Amino acid sequence: MSKKLAICVPHYKREEHLKKFVPHMDEFFKDKDIEYKIFVANQVYPDSVSGFNRGTAKNVAYDVAQKEGYDYFCFHDIDMVPVDDSCDYTWPGEYPQHLAVRVEQFNWGLQYEEYFGGAILMTKDHVKTMNGYSNGYFNWGMEDDDFLYRAKVKGLTKKDFLPEISIDSLKVLDFDGNSSYIKTRINDKLNKLTEKSFTFSTFVLPRERFDVDPYLIGDIENRRFQHSYIISRPTFQLGMGYDNSSCFSGGCYNFKNDHFYMWAKRQHELWTHVVYRVDVENKKSSLFINGEESSARFGSGIESPMNIEPPLKKYGGMPYYIGVNHPDRNPIYFDGQIGLLRMYDRALPDNEIKNMHTEEYFNNRGDAIFDLTLDDKSCDSNNVYTQTIDFPKVKMNELPYRRHGKYKSLYHKRNDIINTKFVHQKDTSINEQRFINEVLTGLIDVDKDGITDLNYSEVKREKLFGTEHEIIDFRCEQDIPSHVEY
Repeated sequence: MSKKLAICVPHYKREEHLKKFVPHMDEFFKDKDIEYKIFVANQVYPDSVSGFNRGTAKNVAYDVAQKEGYDYFCFHDIDMVPVDDSCDYTWPGEYPQHLAVRVEQFNWGLQYEEYFGGAILMTKDHVKTMNGYSNGYFNWGMEDDDFLYRAKVKGLTKKDFLPEISIDSLKVLDFDGNSSYIKTRINDKLNKLTEKSFTFSTFVLPRERFDVDPYLIGDIENRRFQHSYIISRPTFQLGMGYDNSSCFSGGCYNFKNDHFYMWAKRQHELWTHVVYRVDVENKKSSLFINGEESSARFGSGIESPMNIEPPLKKYGGMPYYIGVNHPDRNPIYFDGQIGLLRMYDRALPDNEIKNMHTEEYFNNRGDAIFDLTLDDKSCDSNNVYTQTIDFPKVKMNELPYRRHGKYKSLYHKRNDIINTKFVHQKDTSINEQRFINEVLTGLIDVDKDGITDLNYSEVKREKLFGTEHEIIDFRCEQDIPSHVEY
């Protein structure tokens, strides 16, 4: 017996989209050997945009469909429609499959690398394992991010790692985030290093800091950017760092005090190979994460390479600090572990950077003019502890399993970020705080927030446009947070 597909669609005042969506899907599926039905969950209470809950609406559509005996489910936005047969709605298999990968409104790509919306194909077991969608996000924002988080914690995402390296251990230096730092003793090579082309390379593990609030897009009044340096050369701060928006960065100054700053998104508690390269001859700077150049395409970094304007700033014998900007000048200390921090007096080529994950690299400093773990006798340290660890597996990404479907976008006004501010500033900001401060920290148990506590009442069910597809009008009966206006 063939598996039956339920297409679960959240709906709120998108009648014009609905009129286009249903016939388009019927036309798309007419030559497909798939038994399917569209279930549209239409929230009728609360009756304002602020009170709309997309997660609950998706859960309602799923709940109705699974009671009717459907075997697998596609959580589908009403404003995305499949273009061609690359949009594969067949049985997903062992893992959920993200279909909306090449999307018109995102220039036929992803909105951001971890985007997990638009169209997602799942079995009943997948939905139960993840406990469906959270019921805690009202209006726009974060329910898709929360859904990916659920997939990650339940082991339903794809984990990619750097190629394994046949060494058993790695010597690292541990920085406590409170007072730990290293000061290099300067020599002629190190002194002149940053006046011309140079490269910094390191393996680094930033720890989560509970004494520093994360940088939140929506918290305009209270957000505070805090940047801690992995390696720095003051007073015009040159070097690499990590900040409370979960980004690695690299930056330098020229003689006119112009700042050339680059960043790339990367979560804490992950070993990462970071390379910052400044190429004076070609007037470019570059930032590499695990051998790949940073890209702005997914909103996860500054496009690399970046144009710079030499000559660079001269530092007149100023030492390098590792783990702090400067211990005597409003210090902000790095919290984490650093291994194989090397400095080169040349701009390493791309292919060399991509091959820095070989055993030869680990065992041979090559032409590096400074190697932290080998040259520690040429440094002065404060509360830095050396240890040898089992060589860590370096996780590249943890992303959804994907079928690279091509989807057209039905026009609607933007609901995301315009000019560094959320369109629905009040509600989205609260959603962001909920996700970052409560979900990611484990304060909210995903096993208790979702299908298991779904609370709604069915108001009316009727057929859609003379088809067997249905629209379910429902009331959201859960407690509405005080910030939601309706």
